[in-house]
Amino acid sequence: MNTLLIKVILMPIVMAIVSHAIKKWGHTMAGIISCLPWVAGPILIFIAVEQGSIFAAHTIPGVMIGILGWLAFCVTYAYMGRKYPPIWCCIGGYLAYLIIALLFNDIPGLIGLNLSFILAILIITIAFYFFPHLKKPYTKPLKEFRFDLVMRMIASTIIVISITQLAEILGPKWSGILTPIPVITAVVAVFTHYTQGMEATISLFKGLLMGVYGFTFFLFSQAYLLPMTSVLFSFLIGIALNILMTLLVRWVLIKIRFIER
Repeated sequence: MNTLLIKVILMPIVMAIVSHAIKKWGHTMAGIISCLPWVAGPILIFIAVEQGSIFAAHTIPGVMIGILGWLAFCVTYAYMGRKYPPIWCCIGGYLAYLIIALLFNDIPGLIGLNLSFILAILIITIAFYFFPHLKKPYTKPLKEFRFDLVMRMIASTIIVISITQLAEILGPKWSGILTPIPVITAVVAVFTHYTQGMEATISLFKGLLMGVYGFTFFLFSQAYLLPMTSVLFSFLIGIALNILMTLLVRWVLIKIRFIER
């Protein structure tokens, strides 16, 4: 089957699964679930199939820097969210992502994969510590929005197709940097902000920050496993590591009472 057709079929299905999970669990757990490699995983798979496993592995240091841009998106959105409507928060977040990507795009080549991984983990921890705290509890939805699932499907499909089709032109570095661009994060944040307010959105972001620890370990494992093993085996190990690290981080944060259950 043509890989472009696989992308068009896969991403709406993935978004439907994520959306169902978000409705079933609370905002924090929804954030953790959203940080599984729903978008970045398929992008890396398609890059590996189309450009080769070595090419895909070489995108990983760039993805580590992309995570810093993703963090900039989350932090910018969170601090703007109590003053501005969702669309302006989203635009501000994307501008922050692009600024970080432009400023740090040469870092992976200078410091290498291992230091890029350590830098990402360090900055995730700093972002988590200084993230806005909840001011008041959130309860029932404030507004209804009927077409969020359709828009999530369309947005995620467009991003996946665009990045993978342009991978050869962009090269490994920028293919990697753009891989974690906030697709699910942005759409889920905007609709949570719109329907339930900023406090619910902050709770969602905290779940996302917990989940991104596991996602970073997933990426780090792919850089070493993809050149040595099959794509299937590499991703199965990576996803298992992603889930285990996310659960471990959540357990530690609950133990030190940094978050509630």
